[in-house]
Amino acid sequence: MASQSDNTKSQYHHFVPRFILRNFAHPFEPQSDAPKGTSKRGKRKKRGGYYPGEPMLHTINLAGNAAEVVEAPVSKTLGMTDMYRDFADASNQHSLEEKLSKLECRVGEIIGRIRKAFEAGDKDVWITRPERDILRKFLFIMKYRSLEYHKRFFHESEDGYSLDDKERLLKYMHEKGYKKPLDVWFENIKAMLEVKMDPEQKWMDWLMKHAYHDDAKWFIAHLQAMYLALCTPSDKNDEFLLTENAYSIFEGPQTMSINPDTNQLECRAYTEFHCFSVVSPKLIMVLRSFMLPVPEEDANEAIRTSREKLLERNAFQHLDPLNSRSILRDLPVTKARNSYTKVVDGQLVFLDNGDGAPRSHDRFCFQFFPISTQHTDRINNIMLEQSTKISTIVFKTPQAARNTLETYLQMPCEISRDLFFKNVGPPPDTTLVFLRKLEQVVKQLGSNATAVYHKAMPRDVFKIIGRTMAEKFPKEPTEFMKRYQTLGDLLNCYDMKIRTDRSKGGNGEIFFKDFDQSNKMFQMRVKIDVWSKGLHEDIRREIREQLHIVFCQLPARRMWLYIKLVRHKLLKRWPGNMVVREFDEFVGEEDTIVSGKLPATKLM
Repeated sequence: MASQSDNTKSQYHHFVPRFILRNFAHPFEPQSDAPKGTSKRGKRKKRGGYYPGEPMLHTINLAGNAAEVVEAPVSKTLGMTDMYRDFADASNQHSLEEKLSKLECRVGEIIGRIRKAFEAGDKDVWITRPERDILRKFLFIMKYRSLEYHKRFFHESEDGYSLDDKERLLKYMHEKGYKKPLDVWFENIKAMLEVKMDPEQKWMDWLMKHAYHDDAKWFIAHLQAMYLALCTPSDKNDEFLLTENAYSIFEGPQTMSINPDTNQLECRAYTEFHCFSVVSPKLIMVLRSFMLPVPEEDANEAIRTSREKLLERNAFQHLDPLNSRSILRDLPVTKARNSYTKVVDGQLVFLDNGDGAPRSHDRFCFQFFPISTQHTDRINNIMLEQSTKISTIVFKTPQAARNTLETYLQMPCEISRDLFFKNVGPPPDTTLVFLRKLEQVVKQLGSNATAVYHKAMPRDVFKIIGRTMAEKFPKEPTEFMKRYQTLGDLLNCYDMKIRTDRSKGGNGEIFFKDFDQSNKMFQMRVKIDVWSKGLHEDIRREIREQLHIVFCQLPARRMWLYIKLVRHKLLKRWPGNMVVREFDEFVGEEDTIVSGKLPATKLM
């Protein structure tokens, strides 16, 4: 007897819905090759061809060695065969895709009404609280169902999963009896689809019980910590691109570090100040973090102060807090108006002595915010900057696409201090390959623009310098180097024991990098003290404590060098140029801790 898997046909599953793709589409116009006088010309679909009038897309194909501009059908673009197929579902292997289709149908109606109001020239559009909630649910699921997260979970066994939440995920799998990470993904999406978002917000407890906790919390934060705004280019010639990963892209700082288990560069901390959801070439939904200013709310000093503190605390999860800011902070948007408040003297007040409690009959008014070419370019540039590993970009008009790609290729690389776009490392580098492909694309579109890019210092530079320094190290380790090597296997200051099973440092080859990083830690501490002048001393103390928490997550040997550096610089005993032998002269209480002894303390 044939299994259900054998009888079930494969399906092409879109991860970007057709109702979005059709906003970029044009009807197919076949070239006429039939003899004159033939009345059936263009009526039949040719092998490998398309019906007259079939919705088609202008796309950039980046999958091959050379990029090309091609026309592709909506039916086979931005999707994957059997992407959401659950082979373990004995009753209906495509049930998840069917549930996603129902959500798309409902959201398609809401977005269709928004788009209709926009194209009619209306300045705003009203929607109900249930409509807003289902739209917000859709926006998160669009991020979560994407190719990026399919790759995260698509493993035949739990051993293939390598993200930093692996221990928590495996524990959850064992508790639920799941065999593969993919099972968790499927069940999470189902839970997110099924959750009923009531005004009393009991839905959050329900979701925590029915989905993997980390991702359930992320879903909740995404809906509760950001607000929705609608933006449109003010210049009629500007358009938004639709990249393959458009619904997964965010604007905000990222702190990268090397995973000691995989030796791969991974994101250790990130902040989503803005998330993007492209609706059409002329309309985009932007989710903006509550941490950023809201003029009518910030007129209330208590609200403004609370928001500023939240922003400051968020910055200190990053290794460079001073540069952990939004590059779209000045985007001219604000929260939607609603049916239960009004603005009086620049501040929000409740109508009719209302209490502000959410109710199902609440309504929200979303403005269509016109944004400048500069902001439109910035959003497109952010999307392109995060698209170096994708295979498809969709656009509406060739001229607008050419302008957008030219702008990205030729823009200055330095966005702000220590933030660069188009960072290119040593070959083979995916960013450089991507830029070269975009050069090929703009040439096909009639431009000779070439890429301007920033050459990042390769990580191998530290190894080369380190080897040179290692050759000059004394053959017999000095007392200083013995302490440094003792700390070599500690991953961070929270480790309770030396890890002798794998070497993480403490040798001459990486000493240069550790010493360089400890200097940068000291410079950051000084800059933060200067920046925070004028703030209440309690706030400054909290900022320093948060910075030290971040520093303690770094390798212990690096923290030890930093403490030594701070103490001796404050005593003005740190010479500008030193050789390794001279470090032995700079002993202190941090050395007694390394030796396993507690420093003597004075009784007050």
